[in-house]
Amino acid sequence: RFYNDIIYDGVKVVSGTITNPTDEVWRYANLYTGGNYVNDPRTVSRTGYLNYKFIPLGANKWDLTYGYSYSTHFHLTWVRLADVYLMYAEAAAQGYGSPSGKSSNFSKNAVEALNTIRERAGVDPLADKYANNLEGFMGELRRERAVELAFEGHRFNDLRRWLLLTEYPYNIKTRQHFDRASELDPKADPKENAVLNWDEEVIQTRNLTSKHYWLPFNTDDVSMYPEFYQNPGW
Repeated sequence: RFYNDIIYDGVKVVSGTITNPTDEVWRYANLYTGGNYVNDPRTVSRTGYLNYKFIPLGANKWDLTYGYSYSTHFHLTWVRLADVYLMYAEAAAQGYGSPSGKSSNFSKNAVEALNTIRERAGVDPLADKYANNLEGFMGELRRERAVELAFEGHRFNDLRRWLLLTEYPYNIKTRQHFDRASELDPKADPKENAVLNWDEEVIQTRNLTSKHYWLPFNTDDVSMYPEFYQNPGW
């Protein structure tokens, strides 16, 4: 799913003809330290990666596929089946206190529901060491939601529900620095490219506190009568 959702260093972004020779630097994602995909303000990557999940590689001014323009739109479902399986897996595990927990009117237990998502993605089932205890299972379920539902708007509320919103490392954003081990070979698989001097830098610490586990009521609403209290911290 990483390769399906993320543009990383060396990926071929432009397939068609680039008429201006000076624009040829945009054909491949140069996301190494000092690369134009990192330094140019028009396409700057703050993290060392770019979003591929909802933005096809052909959406650029040279290939012009998928009706590319500066106002490209996409449609995102509110709820999709993968999210339903993961919500069920979490509820069944937490409700019954075990990864083997299951609803009386559904055939799958929590582990089996999670593995349904993993199987569709072409990855191995959950390892036994995570499937046999609740703490290990929840750690993997949190990771599974982060991977499967990346960029779909769930993360903030997921972290609130798990009471992890203010905890490290969930409250920071980082970027990677690295050098290429060799010159980019257009014929090579970018997945196999080696890097040197890899480092990670914290670029943002989110100013989140316990009050963000709630949302504020409208000021007009809480002003209607004294017993209508505002949520804590707001």
